[in-house]
Amino acid sequence: MNILDDPARIKEIDKEGMLEVEENFYLQLVEAKKIVQKTDLEKIKGGKFSGIAFLGMGGSGFAGDIIKALIKDDIDIPVEIVKGYRLPSFVKSGWLVVAVSYSGNTEETISAANQALDRGCEILMVCSGGKLENIARSNNKTIIKIPSGLQPRGAIGYLFFPPYIALDRLDIIKIPSRDIEEALDLIKEKAGLYNREVSSDKNFAKNIALKISDNLPIVYGTEGLLSAVAYRLKCEFNENSKTPCWWNEFPELNHNETVGWERLKETTRKFTLLVFREKNEKIRIKKRIVVTLNLIRENVSEVIEIPVEGKSKLAKALSTMYLGDIASVYLAILAGIDPSPVEKIQSLKAELAKLN
Repeated sequence: MNILDDPARIKEIDKEGMLEVEENFYLQLVEAKKIVQKTDLEKIKGGKFSGIAFLGMGGSGFAGDIIKALIKDDIDIPVEIVKGYRLPSFVKSGWLVVAVSYSGNTEETISAANQALDRGCEILMVCSGGKLENIARSNNKTIIKIPSGLQPRGAIGYLFFPPYIALDRLDIIKIPSRDIEEALDLIKEKAGLYNREVSSDKNFAKNIALKISDNLPIVYGTEGLLSAVAYRLKCEFNENSKTPCWWNEFPELNHNETVGWERLKETTRKFTLLVFREKNEKIRIKKRIVVTLNLIRENVSEVIEIPVEGKSKLAKALSTMYLGDIASVYLAILAGIDPSPVEKIQSLKAELAKLN
């Protein structure tokens, strides 16, 4: 029996239950929506901001990536992503800073958040507790408190949905209710199609993992929303599957990486290329993708074209991300690896702690 179709074997390997977390993604989104609806935002409401800066690292940082991709074409103020210790000098009084840290103890995010406080920025904290919560309470700042106990990458519903919906409640953006309904309905549908009980021949997420197998995955998206999702999948392959991966975006990759496929064919034939495809691709992007794949198809083991489903940008983003997230867990299980632990990251943090 295929290991991915053996629930008992899956449970043996996935000791901390990452697959179950992914299978319950719909329920996480529903709960996250309730959390932000109950959060008091009056301290922030009514402000006219000069810009928005999202602070966050790793799985927490992706919340800012996807929100920026969703709103940047519909907002008339700059949106900045900060993944590091230092807040850019132009982020100052008049800006809204959204600090996202699942644990609340991410040192880079805490450093940048403290700089935002010193500069008089308005701040919204998203965390499950930790130092960030303490900073917010001692400075009378708004907190969206989310449940603890998960790996940050497995809590993306809690990390992304509340600040995104909060921006709507603050009248900074407008999210049509039908977009949220469509996204939730689509995730609920896909959860039924990607769960462990659905056999590999009918389960696209399992099928992706089987096609990658021992190969190195590469993910290509297109500029904007699908670029953010491609980066997310790259990180999920790293953390869940414990495998190297790289990602890139059209059209930028056509100005450099496309040429890089000329050498090392014996090596690159152990690569599997995943490409996100939309039904309504702009003609020039569509042509770029088709020509590029024709140029490099012989250099890789296989090209997997992943259809992007949904009408709204929100549904497209969440459904494509969800497929990648759960496929990366299946890839770990296929390799006999528990997807939850991130031992190398913990080792790094232990060494950094010695500096304190």
